Amino acid sequence: MKFIYSEWEDFCKALSDSGLRSVTSASVLQDAIKGNSCEKRFVTLKHDVESLPSKALDFARIEHKYGHRASYYVQSYLMNEENYSIFSQIQQLGHEVSYHHDVMDGAKGDWQAAMAIYKENLDKFSRLGFDVTTVCQHGNPVSDFANRDFFRSDLVQNLYPDQADIMVDFMRKINREYTYISDFGMSYKIVKDPIEVENLQDDDKYIVLGDVMNVAAEIISHPQESYIVSAHTHRYNRSAFKSVCRRFIFRAIRCVAKILFLIPGMKKFLFRFNVITKYL
Repeated sequence: MKFIYSEWEDFCKALSDSGLRSVTSASVLQDAIKGNSCEKRFVTLKHDVESLPSKALDFARIEHKYGHRASYYVQSYLMNEENYSIFSQIQQLGHEVSYHHDVMDGAKGDWQAAMAIYKENLDKFSRLGFDVTTVCQHGNPVSDFANRDFFRSDLVQNLYPDQADIMVDFMRKINREYTYISDFGMSYKIVKDPIEVENLQDDDKYIVLGDVMNVAAEIISHPQESYIVSAHTHRYNRSAFKSVCRRFIFRAIRCVAKILFLIPGMKKFLFRFNVITKYL
């Protein structure tokens, strides 16, 4: 697995050649809210945009070429006038542009502050012309706060009944089970229980698929199953050499972090530099 654009293009083509066209998470949720039963299976391509928005546009163009519509979850700090043109182009290609939130991190666990941050960022997306229907929490390995707890709150559910967090209540709100596949750890894996993954032991969390073409084979060979495939666009490169170097750096940082986490208080210290996690 090299994490290069040509691999993602081969993946998109394989789905398209088999007759599959991915749809956005927002369209699936909106159908469920309207009372339309989700009898046919769906495939959603989901992207967490945590840095390097130009790579998200590269992905959007590849997916559009093969008739796919994907969901792009963007960190709020990237949603500015400078990047507006990029995200607008992604939306014009038929993709969903929505919010990749980390409000519990930003508020350091303070619920009132988290809700204020969330509302402020919703307004930012709306002003720029991006309606937020589905969202996705950001998983931060150096944080003591779980961003997925935000949408687990009854208060938040009451405030935003027509929204859903992909990693919290999306499955319940669409009343449909699906298989969730992620590029977590720079290798594609089936996440056995995406809603409660943090409560599982490491050995029970994943089924390793590895290469993205193995993901295509998994989807095509199970014609009755629905899938969400999550890929971080900033991990991909045009150059195989750059991709190999990036993967080496990623694994080196991850090994060092695991050692540092064993030192009392170090995880709290590293939280000050959590922006690094947006580039891994």
